[in-house]
Amino acid sequence: MQGRYEDLVEKLGKEIAEAILDNETGLAKRARLIDKDVAELLRQAGQAAMILIFAVLGGQLADEAKAAGLTVQSRPVITYNVIFGPIEVESPYLWKNGESSKPVRDQMGLTHQGRSEAVERALTDFGMEDSFRHAAERFEEHYGWHVDDSTVRRVTEAVGAQVEEYLRDKLEKERKAYDLPLDERPGVDRLVAELDACKVRTGVLVPSEATEENDNPEKRNRVINWRDVRIGLITDLDGQEKGYVGRVDTYPVVVHQLFSLAVKQGLSSKTQVIAVADGGNGIREELQRQFPHVQFILDQPHMKDHLYETAEAMGFEGDERKKWVNEKRELIETGRARDAIDQIRDEYARTSIDSVRRLIAYLDKYEDAIDYQKFKSLGLPIGDGEVESAHRYVPQKRLNLPGACWHPDNVNPMLSLRVLRADDWWEDFWDNRSSQIAT
Repeated sequence: MQGRYEDLVEKLGKEIAEAILDNETGLAKRARLIDKDVAELLRQAGQAAMILIFAVLGGQLADEAKAAGLTVQSRPVITYNVIFGPIEVESPYLWKNGESSKPVRDQMGLTHQGRSEAVERALTDFGMEDSFRHAAERFEEHYGWHVDDSTVRRVTEAVGAQVEEYLRDKLEKERKAYDLPLDERPGVDRLVAELDACKVRTGVLVPSEATEENDNPEKRNRVINWRDVRIGLITDLDGQEKGYVGRVDTYPVVVHQLFSLAVKQGLSSKTQVIAVADGGNGIREELQRQFPHVQFILDQPHMKDHLYETAEAMGFEGDERKKWVNEKRELIETGRARDAIDQIRDEYARTSIDSVRRLIAYLDKYEDAIDYQKFKSLGLPIGDGEVESAHRYVPQKRLNLPGACWHPDNVNPMLSLRVLRADDWWEDFWDNRSSQIAT
């Protein structure tokens, strides 16, 4: 669009420059501040331009309705928010024999206190990065007019719900490529999948129970709950091409999305998937159920933590505890996990400590997933540090701000916004949304 208005831009720029040079003094000393003045003039000019554009378009649509026999019954004025600030727009109401028309609303999509696409994009951009109060302050600082933090919240959460649907549809479309023949789409040889969970604080207001001290039926209490945010990562062995999924949901649902993302990054029926995760209940089973050719590797730090916890339960302290753990680690990490298990089983026979029994079951289950020396020799990862790092900048940076407490229904929409940005699909989403508005 810009190329069509080069002459206008040059003329407008020249007029603004001449006006400032003719009317302001001491500009040389204020040279580094002038662009702020120009920006404010352009904002005001943008408001004036939008008022004229909407007035002409609304008038044309009203004339078309009148040509069809409708007559104007009233001319209410609405306030509409464009990126330059709020403007007033006449929105005529026309009627004839039971047929009515509000062309500014129905054909232009302008409603009272409505917002342009540029405004909603900016509010969402700020709202997904910072608290809604700080987002409103940042918006005003950058765009020169005030928006309530409640508006930032409503817009961000509503767009987040759209993004959640967009991600689901996009991943399902990507998934279809998996069914193409190998000679048409051979895919890549190896991919790494990592899966881990972190916590987010949620709260729901519920009516208080009536007691002698509380006889107010209107009073409500907030019930706090910490929910698992499950983040999945797909990357190549070099860790260069990364993609993320994330939801508060079951492992089958999250792994389903992870599989679809893997297809986008080259997964085919011949691809070996190196799946690295902790020993959370059901993680390994779900990864192996949905992915072909999986080599599951138990996250090494997670295994080490289990050893330390068991040593502590056995009463070992200080150097003695460290020695016990290192002896078992040496056996496990050099392909002799069975020897370590046998040693621990002998110790359980002498102690009957329940945590020792659990460690034996744990190592039995993951015996084929803890040969770390072998995995390292093959160039495979032995820890899920990449996805653990992703917790910090995908969900936690926004959802775990100090004091944050989310309604459960809003966690996945906000998380979807964070995933959208991490996967570099931000522009694609807004282009898609804008094209739907324009059709």
